[in-house]
Amino acid sequence: MSALISIRVMRLEDYNAVEAFLAQHFFKEEPLMLTPQEDQDAAAVIPSESELHLSLIPQGLSLVAIDEAHGNRIVGVILAGAQKPADVEQHFAEAQQLEPTCLLHHIHKFLSGIEKSANYFEHYGVDTALYLYILGVDSSVRRQGLGSRLVSALIDLGRQQGFPAMVSTCTNQNSTRLMSALQMECIHSQIYADYKDDHGRVVLRPPAPHTTGSVMGIRL
Repeated sequence: MSALISIRVMRLEDYNAVEAFLAQHFFKEEPLMLTPQEDQDAAAVIPSESELHLSLIPQGLSLVAIDEAHGNRIVGVILAGAQKPADVEQHFAEAQQLEPTCLLHHIHKFLSGIEKSANYFEHYGVDTALYLYILGVDSSVRRQGLGSRLVSALIDLGRQQGFPAMVSTCTNQNSTRLMSALQMECIHSQIYADYKDDHGRVVLRPPAPHTTGSVMGIRL
């Protein structure tokens, strides 16, 4: 498998293929996105999400895995970018002001809270970090180590670019285990059931065993 799948930096011309890949192999399969919804439209990917993806590509820190044996199709994606403490504060402030109207709004609100609580810039004593936003692997090539290869490649790229630390918020048990196996530490975690809406109802209900969100990090 590894000899036929190469990893390279994502390019702007990859954007449409990357979005199609994420729609099929990330947003439809990410446990948090499988939270039951009365209105299925509430689980749709909102435009601001795609705008974020597009804004990250020019930084040259996102990666794609290419299956050279099958038409050079994308079989793995990492979206990543540089992050400063002010970015975390801004994300948190915007999320708190948000009146959630869809599942992704709630997810962003939850994630912004645990990222702020993790305080990873102070934890590592740094003022910038490489942040891994999304890791996705084609369902047809999972359990073959491609996810680990992608994250390892990002760690190497982060070191080459002079980042002092890399951080990611893992939203399911599989990604948490993957990051742990690569010597990333859990800086902060929170149970999804602790996040409730204004009526006191639990909002994020991914299938077991994906019950916790965890901020993982590594000093580079």
